[in-house]
Amino acid sequence: MAAGLMLLISQTTASDTHKDGYCVMRDNCGSKRTFGKQLPCPFNKPAVEPDKELRELLVSTCGASFEHSKACCSQDQVEDLIASTKQASPMISACPACWANFLNFFCTFTCSPNQSTFLNVTETGISTDKKPVVTKLDFLVSDQYGSGFFDSCKDVKFAATNGYVMDLIGGGAKHWRDMATFMGREREPLGSPFQIDFPVEDTTGVLRPFEGITRQCNDTDVQYRCSCVDCLPVCPVLPPTPDEKPPCSVFGVSCWSFSLTFIYTVTLGAAIGMFVIRKRISAAKDLIGFEPVRRQDEEDDEYSQHLLDPDQYTSRYVVSALLQEWFYHQGYICAKHAWRTIAISFGLVAFFSLGWSRFGVETDPVKLWVAPDSISATQKAIFDQNFGPFYRTAQVIVSYKDNQDTIVDERSFRRLFMINDKIKDLKTERGVTLQDICLHPTSDACVIQSPTGYWEDDINRFSGSWKDEFEACTGNPADCLPEFQQPLKPDIILGGFEAEEYLTAKAFIITYVIQNSVNETVTDIAHEWELRYLDFMDDLVHNRIEGINTEDLRISYSSEASLEIELNKSSNTDVRTVILSYLVMFLYASLALGRFQLSSPRRMIVDSKFTLGMSGIFIVLASISTSVGLFSFLGYKITLIIAEVIPFLVLAVGVDNIFILSHEFERRKMNHPEESIEECAGRTLGRMGPSILLSALSETIAFALGGMVTMPAVSVFAMYAAMAVWVDFLLQVTAFISCIALDAQRTEEDRIDCVPCIQIQAPQAIETEGALPTWIRKYYGPLILNSSVKRIVIAAFLGLLTAGLCLMPSLEIGLDQRLALPRDSYMVQFFNDLDDYFRVGPPVYFVVQDVDATTRHGQQQICARFSTCSDSSIANVLEQERKRPHVSFIEQPASVWIDDFLHWLNPAIETCCRFRKNNPTKLCGPWDDEDDCNICYADKEPGWNISMNGLPEGEEFMKYLGEWLKASPDEFCPLAGKAAYGDAIKLNSAGDKVKMSHFRTYHTPMRNQHDFIAGYKSAHRIAEQVSEETGATVFPYSVFYIFFEQYVDIIPLTIRLLIVAMISVGLVTAGVLGSIKVALVVVGVVGMIMVDVVGAMVLMGVSLNAISLVNLVICVGISVEFCSHIARASVEAEGSPDERVFGALVEVGSSVFSGITLTKFLGIFVLAFTRSKIFEVYYFRMYLAIVVVGALHGLVLLPVLLSLLETERTSSLSLGSLGWSNRSSSANRRRLREGRLLQGNESSDDDGEADDVRESVAQDLPRSQNSVTSSGAGRR
Repeated sequence: MAAGLMLLISQTTASDTHKDGYCVMRDNCGSKRTFGKQLPCPFNKPAVEPDKELRELLVSTCGASFEHSKACCSQDQVEDLIASTKQASPMISACPACWANFLNFFCTFTCSPNQSTFLNVTETGISTDKKPVVTKLDFLVSDQYGSGFFDSCKDVKFAATNGYVMDLIGGGAKHWRDMATFMGREREPLGSPFQIDFPVEDTTGVLRPFEGITRQCNDTDVQYRCSCVDCLPVCPVLPPTPDEKPPCSVFGVSCWSFSLTFIYTVTLGAAIGMFVIRKRISAAKDLIGFEPVRRQDEEDDEYSQHLLDPDQYTSRYVVSALLQEWFYHQGYICAKHAWRTIAISFGLVAFFSLGWSRFGVETDPVKLWVAPDSISATQKAIFDQNFGPFYRTAQVIVSYKDNQDTIVDERSFRRLFMINDKIKDLKTERGVTLQDICLHPTSDACVIQSPTGYWEDDINRFSGSWKDEFEACTGNPADCLPEFQQPLKPDIILGGFEAEEYLTAKAFIITYVIQNSVNETVTDIAHEWELRYLDFMDDLVHNRIEGINTEDLRISYSSEASLEIELNKSSNTDVRTVILSYLVMFLYASLALGRFQLSSPRRMIVDSKFTLGMSGIFIVLASISTSVGLFSFLGYKITLIIAEVIPFLVLAVGVDNIFILSHEFERRKMNHPEESIEECAGRTLGRMGPSILLSALSETIAFALGGMVTMPAVSVFAMYAAMAVWVDFLLQVTAFISCIALDAQRTEEDRIDCVPCIQIQAPQAIETEGALPTWIRKYYGPLILNSSVKRIVIAAFLGLLTAGLCLMPSLEIGLDQRLALPRDSYMVQFFNDLDDYFRVGPPVYFVVQDVDATTRHGQQQICARFSTCSDSSIANVLEQERKRPHVSFIEQPASVWIDDFLHWLNPAIETCCRFRKNNPTKLCGPWDDEDDCNICYADKEPGWNISMNGLPEGEEFMKYLGEWLKASPDEFCPLAGKAAYGDAIKLNSAGDKVKMSHFRTYHTPMRNQHDFIAGYKSAHRIAEQVSEETGATVFPYSVFYIFFEQYVDIIPLTIRLLIVAMISVGLVTAGVLGSIKVALVVVGVVGMIMVDVVGAMVLMGVSLNAISLVNLVICVGISVEFCSHIARASVEAEGSPDERVFGALVEVGSSVFSGITLTKFLGIFVLAFTRSKIFEVYYFRMYLAIVVVGALHGLVLLPVLLSLLETERTSSLSLGSLGWSNRSSSANRRRLREGRLLQGNESSDDDGEADDVRESVAQDLPRSQNSVTSSGAGRR
């Protein structure tokens, strides 16, 4: 536009006279072409004395400097100058300094009596009127003047487009010469009609640079001073935010990591030093790790055999003793009435599973991750109710497949026109088209942000001069308005270019803006069209659209419906992988329970425990069914996290209990063959029931506490998990005990597993110890309890803890939505291209309430472009924050409706606020005659002024506001409010007050989760600051905020959840075991597992979000499983700490390893082949870390720590009268002395081999003085 002023004001004659008082051009002599703009006449003569009328016109337009001087312009030129400056006035006049310099620049160029001293005509031509005209000239401007002009205007905003005036008058220039070059470029009809060059120096030696006086935007003369929003030097300096402070570091390492590493290194060095010193002065220890002891005589040996009897593990702690007694009777009854117990159990399961009739799956992301009463949900509801929900979009990104060439060529443009036309013509089965659902704020034209909009989406307007037109439009979008009459900023429709080199852009970006609504009928219609659009785009990408060849194009696309559709595809694909994973774990658990005597196939099919294993798996499924049925009946919908994770969790918790109960039962049957099945089952449950209760109760309480979290997906998961774990425990100590009894009866009767109706003759079973228990008893137990190994273990795990703590601050937060999509989803390519090419961040709206805009005080709390606006007004604060985008994540100027509205009233802008004389209630249009209209505030006293004194208030304010909101913007008055602010202002029910309004700006481009979270935090910080300083109620809203609120508090929430869970574990452990020391050790180990898992998350690229938070809660449960059984077994055992731990490892260590570690490894291995990235990252990687870290801590570190404890046993109950311990163990001692228990696969009938076994047992027991049965943890 400003360049257009050049054409209207220029005149030239080629001459050699260059001195004060001479002109080089004057008056108009015609144009180059018909209907072209007027060109100046060459006139190398003395300046002319203006007549009275011209002088008055000059003084009123260009200032007092022309009051007594001659001029080099005619009245026609001055009138053309006035007409042109009126078009620029709505954009520039808000900054008096810029406006003054702008007028001075063009007045000097057109009318200065000393033109010849700084202008030189370099080329002339002949006009259509056959007159000579200037076609090219040089304008020599000093750097001082040019820089002053540019600096006064470079920050002036044009709020209607969230942009800058410099984008319009200078093509987005960053230096005054770029601005001048843009204004002087010959670009008719949008720019200058002739070429004006701005040489750095005069090569002819006849010119001297023009050095006029410029006004600064922070000028000492308040008449020229601009507001903060348009002038950075005027703004107060904002205090630094905490994010701006540099992080503490030492030698490039964070202080946190450096401190921890230093402490660990010093401690380790001190410990090694002390060990070396003590080693030199202490007596040598036995290599196995126990103190050397002499061989016992037969009486002592019998006592040692007495310690091996599981019946002697009875607790002297009242709670544990009572639990043992309770579980003994319960196990006995369940085994005696097995079928009745199973029938009652699964009858109750079936009853609670009736709730499946109300089963539902929650897929709405808002309902999954956002609490209904959360701040973001509340603010979204307010925004939607008052301004309407955020619009829907469908986007297309077009580039070349090689990604090397620019997409800006004629062939690509013509294909883009055709694609756009095809999309506009798409029609659904019900006849819905884009026109029916699109957003059209000013007329029937849809909002389509496309490069074709520069030609109004009409291919017939696309001519051979398209490149010049494209450059002109990208340089000055306001001159190339699309059909919906809003400027198309190049950053929105082009991508892959550097600086402002738009011709090098590598991608076209087309956005179709679609109406959104709280009315489901409206959104259903839009959804229907979007599905049709997706079908079309799929055909387009695969080159199936007739007439449009897309073989060489890379086309990415999306719609509002795309993400949900693709997420469902991902879930459906992953179902098969998850089911396969569970089947592998089920199969392993069922097979691993049995024992296989390969030399006797008949014995093998009898001793198999496949049916028993499947019954245990069925119990896991029954517990899940019960939980789902109960909560479905209560109205809680299941989520994909629950469906995919809870079976894994319950299996992890339940399978090891299946192994422990089965192994303990088999051990008792070997040691006490004279016991009935019912007695053996009762004693098995009495022995193991308390530790199973310990783990189940700890996990249930931990998960139940998680239900207090406000995040729906996490709280519902916690409730489902707590119920499923508890029901699984109840079924295991009832129905599964009955299944064990039935399976034992089947085995005794030599009936085939899986087909118990068939009875065969099978050889007698050979009692053997499994390979894993043997390895633990002979090798692993002695090794881990070696004093030197203990030190190494402790040092190593403290090192792991230190590493985990150092890595924790590096844990990323968020969930990249690309991870939730199938690897081959078209949305993955779209998100990648969006990151590569889209240069604009999401819009953010600052909603202001409780401000009375009809009063002067209220106006000053929200305005920015007047001298009396509050420094802490929302507009001023947003502008200051925009100037530090690395902190505020706000990039573009805010659209401030109050500023544009009040400037619309400015009578100096004669083409805006005008009312008809014959109908004062109706605005004049742009083509109405000036004589038929009254200009607003033209004759008002006090008149319109920058101090706001005299501007409308009360009823007058509301009257003008209503008219402004109905006026559509155009090239004559771009400040009209209908398009930009039609939905930005909400009036009260009476229509006499502004209830609330919003101020729109844009975030910086959001490239990753950190940017989104930081943008959310920054916007809320700004809103809180403005609310505090102005007393208004201000909150920010952007479409993504509702999903990112969870990340503001997710770290404290995670810490709180895990601490509460571990405290509950500690209290339950202390209550059941009666040992505070052991409880503290268990809690400490669980805590170390959590820290190391978080450290592993950092190394494996797993970020913290709702999914990983759920997995961390699961980690607590699985960690308890790794620790609780070994901890209780060591507490209940007799002997020294080493002996207790050794016994615990042999007794339950193999069950924990095979029941949790191996089972989970197989299931996790299958997850590695999933198509979904989210399963690979958040399930495969995390579960692998949980199992590996949990197994290492539970089976390596925990035994070492327990061996260092001298536990105090609480004696508070006599056990002599309890049924649990009132029988003799002499039979067992006798069997052991007779060598009935063999190692490996040796026969008990071989007396020579039995002697070897007796010798082996006798050698082991005096060393360990422990209370562990030599049969270990059962057989497989």
